[in-house]
Amino acid sequence: MKKKVAMKDIAEAMNVSIVTVSKALGGREGVGEKLRGEIIKKAQELGYVISDRKKSSGNNKIAILIPERYVSDRSFYVKIYQQMIMGFSERGLIGVLEIVKRENEEAGVLPYLVQSQAVDQAVLIGEMHAQMIERLIEAGTELIFFDFQNEEYDVDAIVGDNINGGYMLTRHLVKNGYEKIGFVGEYRATRSILDRFMGYMKYLMAKGRETNPAWVIPDRGMDGINIDLVLPLKNMPDAFVCNNDEAALRLIRTLEAAGYKVPEQISVCGYDDYTSQESDGMDLTTYHVNIEEMVRLCIQLVETRMSDPGHRLGTVTVNGRLVEGASVKKKKTK
Repeated sequence: MKKKVAMKDIAEAMNVSIVTVSKALGGREGVGEKLRGEIIKKAQELGYVISDRKKSSGNNKIAILIPERYVSDRSFYVKIYQQMIMGFSERGLIGVLEIVKRENEEAGVLPYLVQSQAVDQAVLIGEMHAQMIERLIEAGTELIFFDFQNEEYDVDAIVGDNINGGYMLTRHLVKNGYEKIGFVGEYRATRSILDRFMGYMKYLMAKGRETNPAWVIPDRGMDGINIDLVLPLKNMPDAFVCNNDEAALRLIRTLEAAGYKVPEQISVCGYDDYTSQESDGMDLTTYHVNIEEMVRLCIQLVETRMSDPGHRLGTVTVNGRLVEGASVKKKKTK
């Protein structure tokens, strides 16, 4: 059976990026007419089927796609989905959730809502495998990346200010007297974790503070599945910035099991400000992600596209705020 031609095949044949191919085939700006023509010609030569879905059908159903791994270990995304569903409903739109199975995501098997052409637009909550993104683009579905961005694709994105959030949490710990500050999160797993890690490193480096690779603790594998937290017991930090609240609560339990008291001996910061933390008996210092504003912008973009197909927003960063809790205690000076 002949392999189906994908955008990456055209990009490799033309020695250009997938973003350039996407823009050329989608009729968007940012590509010269000569190069556009060459890309289209090469696509035809390779047997690529160019989608002609340029007009909205007026469909008021919007797919909300969440990778399976985020539903199982990060219920923060369920909260986002609930707010999005309510927001769509208030505007007379129908948001339909579909959980993308891990094997389908990696193989690029289109979600049922897209296969059946039940929707014109899809909101992707949480970073997805490149194979799935490419298949969705090829299917002609108008996409919105929510809570992540991927510079390889010409797709609108709505994200929180992750770098600034990591920066502010680290600054908060330093201002409270902490010098040895660690980070919990596998920064290679997603761009949002990477950005939060970059914010953490940005503050420490800018202020000439100590950094130590041993203080960076992975919380998951590259497949997104949680792993045990391994503490650097020979040289323990006195505070940690965590990539999300769930990781912070896991860290607190791990520290307590090792005999440390939080925050008396070690302070911990989370990220997201997700209310489920209350059930774990710890009032976290965290960074509040402004979900309400992010959802509002997403719904506004969906509505604009319905009357103006092809409308572009670009990447929008929404500011959050620091939330002080009991998991950080001002360190006593000797």
